[in-house]
Amino acid sequence: MADYTIRWIEDEEGFDGLAERWDALAGDGLTPFDTHAWYRAWWGAFGGSGELAIATAWEGDELAAALPLMRIGGRLAALVNGHTPLYRPIGPEPAAAALVSQVLAGPEASVELFAVPATDPVVGSMDSSAGTPPRYDVVERQHVSPIVETTGTFDAWRKLTKPNWRSDLDRFARNLRKRHNAEFSIVEVPSDLTAELEAGFRVEASGWKGEQGTAIESSPETERFYRDIAAVFHDRGQLRLSRIELPDGWAAFDLCLLAGNRLYLLKTGFDQRFRNLSPGLVMRLATIERCFELGLEAHELLGGEAEWKRKFATTERRHIAHRYYRRRPVPLAQWLYRSAVRPRLASVRRRIRRRA
Repeated sequence: MADYTIRWIEDEEGFDGLAERWDALAGDGLTPFDTHAWYRAWWGAFGGSGELAIATAWEGDELAAALPLMRIGGRLAALVNGHTPLYRPIGPEPAAAALVSQVLAGPEASVELFAVPATDPVVGSMDSSAGTPPRYDVVERQHVSPIVETTGTFDAWRKLTKPNWRSDLDRFARNLRKRHNAEFSIVEVPSDLTAELEAGFRVEASGWKGEQGTAIESSPETERFYRDIAAVFHDRGQLRLSRIELPDGWAAFDLCLLAGNRLYLLKTGFDQRFRNLSPGLVMRLATIERCFELGLEAHELLGGEAEWKRKFATTERRHIAHRYYRRRPVPLAQWLYRSAVRPRLASVRRRIRRRA
């Protein structure tokens, strides 16, 4: 096994200097959420609650692996939040495993890694046999992201999924085009990024997301993040927008990233004024058809499960959280609460609700 030098990057200048080497690590397996640009935008928008702590492994002068973390008090936490589709170590498996092992060998009371794909070969495989001091690992199930596989033919996919649609989406599409003069722009490079984002963000905030404070425009930090992501991936040639436009305004909007032969859906929304026309579902069907036309492998719907996603999905990706606690009194108490007390309390609450 190669010997790696472990370095901590704790300032933004050092973080910025890793960009080119970082994106070269994962090669063809790089998703948008592994890129330096994604984490740099995330840190710029949401990093105020901690101190930057990027763990890196080096083989000579070459970057071999990276683990994006921040330090919060006596613990290390992944650079993730509810806007993060997935998180994992960056780099080839041997170097990534060595890096995670070294991070877990550190003095921090806990190391918390969230939104990790359940199939990740590195995270979760760490134990005392890997050379780390004993830590307790609490594994918690997180979101399940539906995926539409777009290999094969569109007709075969339609035949498979149409029983799940529960509505005549073809009729809704014809109605939008013929009776409402709708114009469809599906999986396109924006021609006026600023104007199209403004219009799209208004659509996304027009319904329950705006009312519940989860829309892009609901907080300055969230809006900054998505504007930064849109700008940087537009420069990389990977930003794609979709919309259905009516004479009275946009009825539906998608913000997507096209990378690695897959189309990733970051944000979507429809204007509640046009709810009876089902513009969101019609646009999803048109987007999936476009993915088949482009020869893509999949349309990733990201986020958690939802009824509308299950209408179209053919597979899924499960995510888990790992909380690694040192064998010390305070971390041990945290581990006991997470692994034993908290699940039992949740079970009691569920029984009480069923009896009420």
